[in-house]
Amino acid sequence: MKKLLVLLVALLSVGVWFEAAAQKEDKPTKEKKAKGDDAAKKEAAKKDAEKAEKKAEKDTAKKEAAKKDAEKKDAEKAEKKAEKAAKKAEKDTAKKEAAKVEKKAESKADKDEKKAKKDKETVADRVNDKPKKEVEKKTPTFKSNKNDNSSEAAPATRTKIAGVDKALGKDDKGRTIYQGPRGGQYYINSNGNKIYLKTEDKQ
Repeated sequence: MKKLLVLLVALLSVGVWFEAAAQKEDKPTKEKKAKGDDAAKKEAAKKDAEKAEKKAEKDTAKKEAAKKDAEKKDAEKAEKKAEKAAKKAEKDTAKKEAAKVEKKAESKADKDEKKAKKDKETVADRVNDKPKKEVEKKTPTFKSNKNDNSSEAAPATRTKIAGVDKALGKDDKGRTIYQGPRGGQYYINSNGNKIYLKTEDKQ
């Protein structure tokens, strides 16, 4: 009986020992497995991080390319705008220059016209002044047509119509008598017509 009990205790001890040994062997395997899983997770995380980094780099490159394209387009737009502004400025300058030249030409033409008018009036005055002096010396009085009571034309009209014809004096109605190139004597009425004197009324 004692032997059987000793044998049973021995078997039990051996079983406990085997179980402990087995547990010792299982522990490292589990630890190794856990360590292996952690390494795999770290590797996967590392790969994911690398992928994310590459993706970020690609996105950054795309953004940079898009930014450069936008800058290029903006620069082209600005250049076109500047060209349009320059062309408009040239047109405006050309218009201003043309207007300036035109104004200058008009001003010169006006001055020339005024000068010519003044010269003409001066010549007419000289022509008229000489006979006036002679008239003042001689002061002849011409007989007027009794049937014509029309007034004399304005001085400007007389100067225009008489031209370089000589003023001889005045008739009894105060109208200036001119001598034509063929010797005829006339006055200019208010309608601007030359009214010639009769032969017997001439001087």
